[in-house]
Amino acid sequence: MGYQFTRAWARGSVVIGVGVFVIAVLLAAWLGFSNDYEFERFSAAVRIVAFLIVSLAGLLLGGTMIVAGQLVSVLLDQRALLSKIHEALTGRTALSGGR
Repeated sequence: MGYQFTRAWARGSVVIGVGVFVIAVLLAAWLGFSNDYEFERFSAAVRIVAFLIVSLAGLLLGGTMIVAGQLVSVLLDQRALLSKIHEALTGRTALSGGR
């Protein structure tokens, strides 16, 4: 049992989390500091608040996805290490089913 799907899911969660974070920061910078004609009607304070809200939302969502993926990876690594330790101590494979 290699848990390839779970490991791929964890890696995908980290990659998507980084992507969400980067996109949110870029969107927040565009909303907060753009000099486009559409944004001139909003005051600077409103644009800075929009920058802060969007960047915080990206940090929370992306950071949560990154941490969740990293935790799943750590759990899978610990499982593999514990299996090797069990095999070294007992002299048989962990998944053999015998007692």
